[in-house]
Amino acid sequence: PFYEYDEDAKKVEFAHNPFSMPQGGMDALENQDPLTIKAYQYDLVCNGLECASGSIRVHQRALQERIFKVLGYTDAEIEQRFKQLLDALEYGAPPHGGIAPGIDRLMMILLGTDNIRDVIAFPKTQNATDPLFEAPGYVEEEQLRDLRIRIVDPPKTK
Repeated sequence: PFYEYDEDAKKVEFAHNPFSMPQGGMDALENQDPLTIKAYQYDLVCNGLECASGSIRVHQRALQERIFKVLGYTDAEIEQRFKQLLDALEYGAPPHGGIAPGIDRLMMILLGTDNIRDVIAFPKTQNATDPLFEAPGYVEEEQLRDLRIRIVDPPKTK
């Protein structure tokens, strides 16, 4: 499915991503219940594990804007969040898509492991740290200033 209903938020959300091509194009977006629209998205699954994922992507600005409107975005939100993408589509993008095999996931299947960190050359820990590169690491004050970032300690609790 292209869209799904989020019971907690009480609104329509995208099921996979909002950049995939809806089956039926603009006509489907304008004339169908959003929850009945399917997307041109593909997954390759082996023994219940995703080995590859892909889709046909939207290549027209008007279609992409309509997808965001169905999700409830205002014109201002669309402009603020997705301006670069929409501007690029305005200049023209060819129809495109693809599928990306997860070689790491395939190796998991072949090796009979259920933890992707067992087959990745430089895996992150459960806390998303990288012991090889000691990341995340210390950041110089000059780097923070250049990026206009400051570190604020959380308030102390009693």
